[in-house]
Amino acid sequence: MTARCLGPVDLGDKPLAQAQLEKLWITDRERLLTCIRRHLALRDFYADRDAALEAKP
Repeated sequence: MTARCLGPVDLGDKPLAQAQLEKLWITDRERLLTCIRRHLALRDFYADRDAALEAKP
């Protein structure tokens, strides 16, 4: 969960066809969503842990 997120896809320096651009855009979206979900899971883990530690017996 603490792994570094993958950055955006390298587009290179050549012009891209529409199909290539769409495929790369989909890859970027998948990376972004994976990163967000992982970080939210980590945040929720610590929030749950801290709430349990603060709970009065």
